[in-house]
Amino acid sequence: MKKRKNILHIVGDSFNNLYYGPAITSNRKKQKEVKVPSVIPKKTITVPSGRISQPRPQDTGYGISALRKESNMVKPEFNFESIGTLRKLYKHNEDVGSVLMDLVQLTNTGHKIKFDQSVKPDMVDKMRKHLRERSKDWGSGTAGVHGIINKMIAQIWISGALSAEMVPARGLTHIDNVVLVDAETIRFKLRKKDGRYEAYQLLKYFTGFSKQYIKLNPNTYKYYGLISDTDTPYGVPPFMTALKGIGTQDMMKKNIDHILNQMGLLGYLEVNVEKPDQGGDESVPIYTKRLNKLLDETKENVQQGFLDGVVVGFKEDHEFNFQATTKNLNGVPDLFNQNENQIANGLKTSGTFLGLSGSGTEQMLSIVFTKMLSQLKNVQLLLSAFLEELYRLELVMAGYDFKSLSVNWNPSTITDDLKIQQATEIKQRIAHNLWIDGIIGQEAYADRMGEEKADRVVEPPPPAGYDTDSVKKEKKEGDKDKSDRKGRDKKKTQPKRKDTDTKKR
Repeated sequence: MKKRKNILHIVGDSFNNLYYGPAITSNRKKQKEVKVPSVIPKKTITVPSGRISQPRPQDTGYGISALRKESNMVKPEFNFESIGTLRKLYKHNEDVGSVLMDLVQLTNTGHKIKFDQSVKPDMVDKMRKHLRERSKDWGSGTAGVHGIINKMIAQIWISGALSAEMVPARGLTHIDNVVLVDAETIRFKLRKKDGRYEAYQLLKYFTGFSKQYIKLNPNTYKYYGLISDTDTPYGVPPFMTALKGIGTQDMMKKNIDHILNQMGLLGYLEVNVEKPDQGGDESVPIYTKRLNKLLDETKENVQQGFLDGVVVGFKEDHEFNFQATTKNLNGVPDLFNQNENQIANGLKTSGTFLGLSGSGTEQMLSIVFTKMLSQLKNVQLLLSAFLEELYRLELVMAGYDFKSLSVNWNPSTITDDLKIQQATEIKQRIAHNLWIDGIIGQEAYADRMGEEKADRVVEPPPPAGYDTDSVKKEKKEGDKDKSDRKGRDKKKTQPKRKDTDTKKR
């Protein structure tokens, strides 16, 4: 007899309303839906118990070849193997590793969870504490949700997309784990009936097409692309444009290493030795061997002499000339700097962050930093989209009741925070004046300040210098005059109305 498992049915487009249907026989490969009463909207979505995607394969070289076997799968406009190359580069290349580390540190500023205003403050604290405690068990080898966020940021810049799955516990009481699914293993299939895309994971090992792909549950697996110019969901890896520059850099480094190994850092010492004559009874091979031995001994003696700081030789028998190589490498630093700037552009950053000296002014550096913060904001939007779904599903499974929640990120730097506070102060002052003057209402005031609605209804105070007593007195006298006029009008004799319908006689 099969074991019966509980399936959690979530109603609507988000995890706001729940319907706990009866226990049904569940299968991870084939999930079922239960029809809900008519009082609940008809649309239902099913949350699986456990993980559907497979752990990361060790070799991703299968990429494009397996894709050709199914014409319905949508092909991307870049090579998936480039993602694996970038994943290795940030671990071995100092430029890629440095830029990625800076992006992770600047992006993960910490966040705060905000609930709708119908939730009481004590319940808000309770739900935040619940998420804080539960998130400690999410992820492997990470410090809770903040460690997972660090990995997600790196994943977005390396693969061009956030690809992760929420793994519900077997009893559907909480989120058991959060796993990153390699973006290069994701394939999208176009659904012809409505033109929507469905996410599949490409397996490394399979027998027949039926097991080549795993269909991922859209309620627990999320794929958010960072940038693309087509309708396909695939996100283009941002660092991919730096691959050519990194290849040139690697070639230049190998050439420099070869020069240093052969000639040294500053140059090399040229030693010319008087060649001895060949003996009359000495064969050519023996003579050649004797010459080579002489050269080897001379080289060894000269090297030993350099260690002592003294080189000794016979006049007219030994000639010493130091050949400097630095005078022939004067243009090499410029070439390196030019290549480094190209790599920086490919990595979507400034050469200043790679340690390149430039003539940029303080104002220019401020513009560059502001541009970088804007880039980080786009990444934070992807993270917010996933975290909101993650927190919502965790709280719904735990039985908490709320309408909505949002994830708000802290400022990146103290300077950035100061600018935000100054801008908020100015915006609040302008909105307050508009409210005082009666140009906008209290709801519009709250909307301008980023709130859903006003916390309480308050009448705007009168403008400065406004005489309230005189206005009340004038209003009272005006109402009295109006009442008197109305009474006088009633006493007037009203003219009789002629009957226009009288029949002619």
